Amino acid sequence: MAYKTLENLFYADSSSDRYARHDRLLRERLTADGTVRTGIHLEHGELFACVPLNLSVASERILRKERKISNLWNSLPYVALGASIRSLVLEEVVFSNEMEGVHSTRRQIEAALESAEDAAAELCGAAEKEHTPFIEFARLYLQLVDGSSRPGRPEDIREIFDAVTKGVLDPKDRPDGKMFRLGPVVIENSRGKILHQGVSSEPEIIDLLGKMIELGNREDVPSLYVASLCHFLFEYIHPFYDGNGRTGRYLLALSLNETLSQPTVLSLSRTIAENKTAYYKAFDVVERPLNGSEATPFVAMMLDLIEQAQDAVLGDLVEKRTQLEGLKMSIEELDGSFTKRAKDILFYAAQMHIFGAFGESTLDGVSGYLDVTKPTASRSLSNLIAAGYLEKVSARPLVCRMTETGLNLLGLE
Repeated sequence: MAYKTLENLFYADSSSDRYARHDRLLRERLTADGTVRTGIHLEHGELFACVPLNLSVASERILRKERKISNLWNSLPYVALGASIRSLVLEEVVFSNEMEGVHSTRRQIEAALESAEDAAAELCGAAEKEHTPFIEFARLYLQLVDGSSRPGRPEDIREIFDAVTKGVLDPKDRPDGKMFRLGPVVIENSRGKILHQGVSSEPEIIDLLGKMIELGNREDVPSLYVASLCHFLFEYIHPFYDGNGRTGRYLLALSLNETLSQPTVLSLSRTIAENKTAYYKAFDVVERPLNGSEATPFVAMMLDLIEQAQDAVLGDLVEKRTQLEGLKMSIEELDGSFTKRAKDILFYAAQMHIFGAFGESTLDGVSGYLDVTKPTASRSLSNLIAAGYLEKVSARPLVCRMTETGLNLLGLE
């Protein structure tokens, strides 16, 4: 049986004492032994979540799927792994920006990633104007891969916000308080109906963010529930005039990064973007007065989105793993006209084709993979280009990709 909200039960009750019944049921849910209580009081009561059977089962399914994903992920060669991470980061930043109406292309984020990986890199002229806005945001997601820690104080959240919105925030939307906004913020739909009003004062914002951080550190509550509740709370607080969505989704990824695999965490913004109607509706359900700040439906929605992300990741990994196994066999079956170095380059370029965002191989990447100098790698690449198995995407710097002839040779599409 589907879990019913307090509001649904209230309107289904035609008795004369339905208000008393509603209040009694709210108290029963709030005080039940299995209820996750936050101690954080919002407009319509203490934020809490029950743990019905369907949530427990969903949590167990997620953990089982994570084991499958981790096994597939950890079995990938390091070239495929690196290309996959880069592709996932690209997608995550693009979709998180898209949710807020900020246009960014995968090529822009790729350029930002290259700069983020090299702190000494210098961008100039038009390129700097085009790519700089996303460098800090891309760096944040790269740091997820390295195991960034969650914020420990409200000041840390402000630092994350600054990185997320650098170069793309309208000056009028800059925080005007000590750390956060001073003025009110209202979220309306396309018809002008008010959907949410953020917390009104900066001291209250700071207080609630501190409580959110404390909630995020609790070890007596399942981590998936904690991450979901903290995500709701951050968006409820809405500490900034703009950029709350991107900042909140990054904080969500940061929280889930301790429990879930990298490919799952780096697929959430896309899944949320594909289900944004249900996502936004779940926030509204918690805030309806008759639901008394019960977040059970919101947690259920978040677990469902995590599962959807996992299913997409699993399907993609299984398909690409099959391609990789076929690729290995094709490389082994190449005749004696191919040198070992040529085979190694083809294996590298084919992995980039399967797992990379653009299917491209750089001279730096190939020389590093072969552990040879760039001139040596360049000569080997030139031979394969001349043979028609690779083609140049750019000459300076040298970037190549597989041709149709090369793909057919290795049994790839």
